Parts: sequence; C-alpha cells; structure tokens
Amino acid sequence: MPRRGRPNKGAELVANLDGSEPARQRLKIILQTLAGAMKIDQACDALGMGRAGFHKLRRQFLAQAASLLEPRPRGRQRRQPTAADDQIAELQREIVRLKLDLKAQQIREEIALAMPHLLKNKRAPSRKKNARANTRAVSSRSAR
Repeated sequence: MPRRGRPNKGAELVANLDGSEPARQRLKIILQTLAGAMKIDQACDALGMGRAGFHKLRRQFLAQAASLLEPRPRGRQRRQPTAADDQIAELQREIVRLKLDLKAQQIREEIALAMPHLLKNKRAPSRKKNARANTRAVSSRSAR
C-alpha cells in the first residue's frame, strides 16, 4: 500500500535552517546517527573527531534540544512596563485631556458667537460706566 502525504525528508530538513554550513553539517550527521542511517564510526570520520568528542557533541545537542522542549506557559510572556512606557502612557492621557479641553473651548466659542445675549451678564461693565468712574476720579484729584 503506497504511503500518502509528503515524503519524509529526515535529516535533509537541516539544509533549510539558518546557521553556518559546518553547523548544519554537524546537525545532519547527528540526526543521521540517531535515525540509524549512519554509524558512529562513519560520523566520526565525516566530522574529523574521535568517538569521545562525537558522543560529547551529541549529548550537548540532545540536552539543549530537550531544554527547548520543556513545557512553558501558554501565550505571550507578560512584558514588564518600563519608565519609557509609563511616560508614554502619561503623555497619551495628557493628549486626551487637552483634546477634550480644546473641544470644550470650541463649543464655548460657538455658543458665544451664536448667542451673545447669554454672555451679557458675565461681561465686564460697559465703557460708559468706566468712563464716568474715570472722570469722577480725575475730578476728585484735581479738586485737591
């Protein structure tokens, strides 16, 4: 019965990985020895090292691979906010507050232009009253 799906590439998958050519070659040889496609003596000859060195290299590789496969919490790690993040958040709050103040001032201005009679009670006294007060003050000074 023919197998369905993609063919098993095995150690050939290493060719698509990042890294230097010697590193990819070592990885490919280690994977081939683990799969039983290459004997330890052949691997030692291909890499130019002794059996003890090869076993040490393979043990280090397997230890690092096992540590990468340790279970980890799901999802992204929570990022700790920095001082710059705090400053950015404060500035963003300030922007929102200033935009709100600007909008309120624009509305006040539109009301003042559309309905000036509403502001008569809140305005400063008219010039006529000030003019009379000023003339009284001047006349009282001159009388002295």
